[in-house]
Amino acid sequence: MVTRDIRLERIDKEYGSLRKSQTKLFDKVDSCKENDLDFAQVAQDMRRLLREERELLLENREMLLAIVKHLGVPYEPKPMGFVKD
Repeated sequence: MVTRDIRLERIDKEYGSLRKSQTKLFDKVDSCKENDLDFAQVAQDMRRLLREERELLLENREMLLAIVKHLGVPYEPKPMGFVKD
């Protein structure tokens, strides 16, 4: 598939960009104190970044499961969330 390498590169860049954003945000949080005016903004940015990360991970999971299904690989995905033993 001609676009495979392009797609993999895009996923790699998205992941790298997400990690750079997280590092920047964590550094900002480390430098803030709770009584700083921008602490609330940093906390809001952190929640947004975590939401975006979760959405990206779910999207990647869906893509991988579609590839597994397309290739006919025997794979039984683990249930997501909390599961009683």
